[in-house]
Amino acid sequence: MYPGAKITADPRPGYTRITPFSLPPRQEPAGTNGRAPVFIITGEQGQCKTTFLHLVLGLIVGANVRIRGVLAPGHVRDGRRSGFTLVDLATGEHEELSSVDPDPRCEVHGRFYFRPEGLAFGRRALAPPNPRETDLMAIDEVGRFELQGAVWADQIDRLVSLSHPPMVWTVRRRLLDTVIERWKITNPVVVDVRSASVMATAGDVMDAVWEWREAQTASAVPVSPFSPGRIAEGPPLLADAAAGASPGAPSIFRRRYGPEG
Repeated sequence: MYPGAKITADPRPGYTRITPFSLPPRQEPAGTNGRAPVFIITGEQGQCKTTFLHLVLGLIVGANVRIRGVLAPGHVRDGRRSGFTLVDLATGEHEELSSVDPDPRCEVHGRFYFRPEGLAFGRRALAPPNPRETDLMAIDEVGRFELQGAVWADQIDRLVSLSHPPMVWTVRRRLLDTVIERWKITNPVVVDVRSASVMATAGDVMDAVWEWREAQTASAVPVSPFSPGRIAEGPPLLADAAAGASPGAPSIFRRRYGPEG
């Protein structure tokens, strides 16, 4: 853990709240919520961080939550990771991001060849959001290439420098402290996939989204209107997960944002 950090006990399994005393708070524009949390889903390679994120987003996508960002499901060949596909969470469109197959057109990071089309696709998806049109940003994943200044590093730099909505990142456990320190995340909520509940995590993310929306409304920032009772159509990748939600799920998941925010 980096110097000056304080670990705050959390009664829920798999949760840790970290308050880094040594990091001064960023100045946020007037009327915005400067405390929007960054949820960090963490685990080792192969411990289903992407799947956990997918399930969390699937639970909330039907509640008119406007999600932006990327999901990066991986591919396996002969028992080893062989590449990644990128999904734009705002549109459901997808693009091949990287592969272990050599390609002279590609950027090489580690043993992966990153396609220029995939990088451009991801950078567009991770452009700074309009706070009037975005409730949640997701980045799967923030890893060693970003820590080296590559892939999504510039996009993350811009996101954390601005007032932003709640965010959800996936990060390997061994890189967790380095990522928090590198981007000076002053209010991380660390979610350990080994023991955390998808349902509880989705509930906390929804609470953060609700607070964000209320802050935008209170500051007189106009919010894109929704028809009463309208259920947003999420990207196909998330729709399957949302369809599996129980009718008895906590009311926070069944809340529909209307014109009042």
